[in-house]
Amino acid sequence: MEQGPPGAIGFREVDRDGNSVRSEGADEREEDYGRGGTLAINPYIAGLWLLTAGLIGGGAWVFLNANSMVGPSAGGMPTSFLVFTFAPYAIFAGLAALICLLFWHARQWQHRHR
Repeated sequence: MEQGPPGAIGFREVDRDGNSVRSEGADEREEDYGRGGTLAINPYIAGLWLLTAGLIGGGAWVFLNANSMVGPSAGGMPTSFLVFTFAPYAIFAGLAALICLLFWHARQWQHRHR
């Protein structure tokens, strides 16, 4: 039966405020035993960043290309009318998501640096 490194149990000495105290002989590898060396990216947050960029960019693209989208219709509701109708709401939703994501990142940063 194999055993892990001697510091694998995870006991750490703390000061009176609860902050961990590094021992003089402690190695970086021993303190981070069990933690992966990979960057942990939340796929949902990455997807929200892409959705935010798509909403803001798509709405802005509609407004910038307004002259080329106007044309005659063959009866019924033209697609350009629907696109122009939803473009401001897409930009608003993208900006709201951007603000929420920035607050989320600020909260995560504050939580890590306490």
